[in-house]
This record gives sequence, C-alpha cells and structure tokens, in this order.
Amino acid sequence: MTIDARHPLPGTRPLVVGAARSGLAAARLLRAHGLAVRVCDARAAAERPEAARDLEALGAETRWGRDDPALLEGRDFVVWSPGIPVAHPTAAAARAAGLPLLSELELGFLAAHAPLVCVTGTNGKSTTTDLVGAILRAAGREVEVCGNIGRALCDVAESVGPTGLLVVEVSSFQLETVDRLKPFVATWLNLTSDHLDRHHDFETYGALKQKLFARQGEGDYAVRNADDPEVVRRRAGAATPLAFSRRGPVDEGAWLEAGEIALAWRGGTERVLPSRELRLRGPHNLANALAALATTLPLEVAPELLRRTLRSYAGLEHRLELVAVVEGVQFVNDSKATNVGSLEVALASFDDPVVLIAGGRDKGQDFAPLLETVRRRTRLVVLIGEGAERITTAWPGVPVRRAATLAEAVDLGFDAARAQVAAGGRVVLLSPGCASFDMFSDFEDRGRRFKAEVTRLQTKEAHT
Repeated sequence: MTIDARHPLPGTRPLVVGAARSGLAAARLLRAHGLAVRVCDARAAAERPEAARDLEALGAETRWGRDDPALLEGRDFVVWSPGIPVAHPTAAAARAAGLPLLSELELGFLAAHAPLVCVTGTNGKSTTTDLVGAILRAAGREVEVCGNIGRALCDVAESVGPTGLLVVEVSSFQLETVDRLKPFVATWLNLTSDHLDRHHDFETYGALKQKLFARQGEGDYAVRNADDPEVVRRRAGAATPLAFSRRGPVDEGAWLEAGEIALAWRGGTERVLPSRELRLRGPHNLANALAALATTLPLEVAPELLRRTLRSYAGLEHRLELVAVVEGVQFVNDSKATNVGSLEVALASFDDPVVLIAGGRDKGQDFAPLLETVRRRTRLVVLIGEGAERITTAWPGVPVRRAATLAEAVDLGFDAARAQVAAGGRVVLLSPGCASFDMFSDFEDRGRRFKAEVTRLQTKEAHT
C-alpha cells in the first residue's frame, strides 16, 4: 500500500496508539486511503466524546480504555502518538514482533507532496516556525505551518502542492519513532536540558534531536546555531550547512554584527536591518529571528520582504506576551516557558528585576544553576504547583512566597510589584520553568488563566 508512490507504507492494517490530536490526524489520513484502521486509547470513550464520535464517523475500529499489546493482533504496523512514552509495553511488543513503529510526523512526511521545512530545539521552536511561515507567506508561497504548532502534519500533508512548503515544528517526542523523515531544510535552534523525565539523560535527548538531520543529503540544508556548543558538536548529516549567530559572521547564514542583521548566501552578503527594529523582545528572540532568516535563505526571499516581515512580526501568544499594565505594573505572560532554559532567557529579557511567578510540574530539571540569575533579576519569586518545594531548595536566599492558586500568585505579585514601582520593579512575569499538568490542561490553559486573573485585577482596581 502506498500513500505516495515514493513512500510505500508497511501494510494496510495499522494500529494507531493514542486518540489525541496526532492520533486522530493519523487515523483520518489512513482512513482517507482506505486502510483498515484500529485506534486504541487508555482513556474511556466517555473521557473523549468528541474523538469517539469522529472515529466512529471515520469508520475506524476503536478500543477505548486499553492500549495493551494484545491489540497488535492482526496489525502490520503501528502509528505511535508522541504523548505516549516509547517505553510503553505495546511499543516494546511491536518491536519484538518486527512491526514497524511510525510517528504521526513520519506518516505525514510519507504522505506529503510538498517539501518539509522542519524546526527543532529546546526553546524557540514555535516562534521560529511561525516566523518562517510568515516570511514565506509574505513571499507569496503556499505554506502550511503545522506539527507541534497549529494542525498536525497528517491533517495538512496532502493539502499543499509540490511547489508549496510544509513548515513543521518538531519535538523530541515526535523524533523517537522516525526512520525515513528527510526535510528539505532542517533547523536546530539550541539544546539545553529538558524532558529528562522521559528521555532519562541529556545525551539521549540530544541524539533524538540529531535524528532530524540523519537522512538529509545533497540538495538539502541543515541550519544550526553556531553559538551553541551542544548543537555544534553533534553532526548534522550530509546536507549543505548553514548557520546563524548573535556573535559574528558565519560562512553562509544569518548573523548580528554591530547591531545589524546580515545575511551571507552564495558568495554575497546583505544587510537586512538594525536589530532594534525587530518587534520581538529579548536576546533569545533575536536568535529566533536569525534562525528564521537562515532557514529561508535556500528559498530566496527578497530582502525587502524580509525587512517588512521582521518589522511587523509580533510573536505568539504565551511567549513574553504583554497582557496589561495595572497601576504602573506590567503583567507578562510567558506560560510557554516550561523548562529552566526558557525561564533563564525570559529573565534576561528585562532590564530591571521582576516579580517572578514560577513552578508547576517538575520534569527532573536542575534549578540550582539559575540561582545567581534569579538573585540578580528578581525582587520576589512566587511559587505555585508541585515543583515549588524543589525550586525553593535550589534557590537559597531568594525571597520566596508560596501560593496555592494562580489567582493568589497574581495578587501576591501585584502587591509586591506595586510597592516597587518607583524603584523600577514594574513587571510581574509568569515564566514557570515547569510543565503545567499539575494544575492546568496545558501551557495555553495556564496562560489564559493568568490573563483572566490579570483582567480580574484590572476590573477590581478600576472600581476602587
């Protein structure tokens, strides 16, 4: 059976494990091609009523409330959802039985008509992916931004023609089960400690990111962060190398020099614009912008279109998003900061010390290396969630308050920042450095709840 003549599938009777966003997208694609799809999920159908209805309408066979190895009976390959660890017994049983294990990402690649432009890294993936999409749309290209951001790749893979582009945010979870993925352009933003609760050690995590480049060859491009030694020391495969740097020129790619963003491509150079003209805030977003420029170099976008897009692009929700100013206090939503590295870059984005709201579900990270940064760059830390105790222990001598709810944290933060307005302490920053699942459904839910609490505070202060 083939979805695309270039990419034969290993059978006609797949088991899709997981009925969340990725699993449903895979099931839709496979059923559209007439495959006999079985979908399983450990949750009961009553917990996923919309998914249950969708799968019934597709004519997929479903097994709710179980995802055990017995479901492999009569199946010839498995599509694995990224939210389920590959240490799962069913994944182990599939491998032992010689059944191919595909990620939804790889299935989408096999079905795609358009080349893939993929972006990975620990931090900055969503912003960079979205900015690449914005640049290519400005150039008049047919583009779908998808993957870990927006819609799943399987939902859009066949909707973009061969002259278009699929711009895909790629996570380490998705890369656990890829073997044939071959992007036209692959970009590696950075590598810092994250997801060690799942990947167990840093080297395994880095090796998963490296898989994005493994099958690239002549005619493909590998974009890497020249400033990150962990990225530089890992081989990028056989693709043509490009780079980006905030520290100075690169052979081919994008860099910052004397406050100017510059490009080098095929023997020529181009000054794009002063970095101060970017709408994006913070040094990490400057790196994201440079990465996006290097990523689009092989697609030869006119410099004037690059300038126009960089000057207008404001970024994504939940990434250093200014929510409101209440009595001189700025509330900034950086709920997407789910690890230590993204928390560190958020703190570096402000000139004056902030009141920091942090905490949530810990992922096995070490918060101790942030101690000096937190001491210098915060006036008070308000901690929430399961990780509060561990963070408190890692940051001795830092003024800390504990809050049982996000509403309480916002109130504590406001009181502390308001008392410091005259001294420059004008920012309450939600940058948790942790996952959200202990208190919220996801980081977006956490960010929306934060914004709702700020709105509540605005209304309250307006009537006092």
